[in-house]
Amino acid sequence: MRKLGTIAIPLVGSTALLIGLAGSALASGTITSGGSPYTGDVLATNLGNVTLSGLSSLGPLVNTCTSASLGAYTQSDGTGGKLNSVSLTGCTNNQGGTTTITALNAPYSGGHVDYAPVSGGRDGRIVIDAPNPSVDIKAVLTLPNWGIPSMECHYGLTTSTALSIDVYNPANANKPVPSNSHGQGKLAGQSLQFLSGDSKCPPSASANGNFQIVTDPGGADLTLGP
Repeated sequence: MRKLGTIAIPLVGSTALLIGLAGSALASGTITSGGSPYTGDVLATNLGNVTLSGLSSLGPLVNTCTSASLGAYTQSDGTGGKLNSVSLTGCTNNQGGTTTITALNAPYSGGHVDYAPVSGGRDGRIVIDAPNPSVDIKAVLTLPNWGIPSMECHYGLTTSTALSIDVYNPANANKPVPSNSHGQGKLAGQSLQFLSGDSKCPPSASANGNFQIVTDPGGADLTLGP
């Protein structure tokens, strides 16, 4: 029987972030907290709305979620990671309805974290390798404006193009939300691909959102370094 992780949100962008944390394996770098290597649970929570958009045969479909809480486990070298929990709530779509998501086949794995600083930007990135056959995100949408009481769509990572999420350390002045003191992750148009479901489902879903990333429990800062 497949394991289920129920989410009430518009889609896969936040889940993609957590996949990266859950299956992370550092390609070049170390994860520390308080100056020491960190092995343990990690919590990512959204800073502002998370949006997911796609172009259906009926027109643009934009989902907005107001709350996201994502839990994962990682070792200090990034190995042995797994998805622990997903809770995404307060979601609506631009067709007058709501979207509910179920993450099938969790825990997810398959990715790495690179220390790859960019001047004036990120400190590194979470990379989710693709294709990844275990990823199956079930979305059930109500779309009153289109006269659709319920539409089911499944999304995953089916292409050979990896999914990359920028990571910012707590001291980085170029973080997406400078007023937040913690380390952060940024989704900027990353996408997952359609697997199965209604023919009117968008062929891909593009996600955008900002997240803070801390230890769990404790809420201590994490730093990615060489």
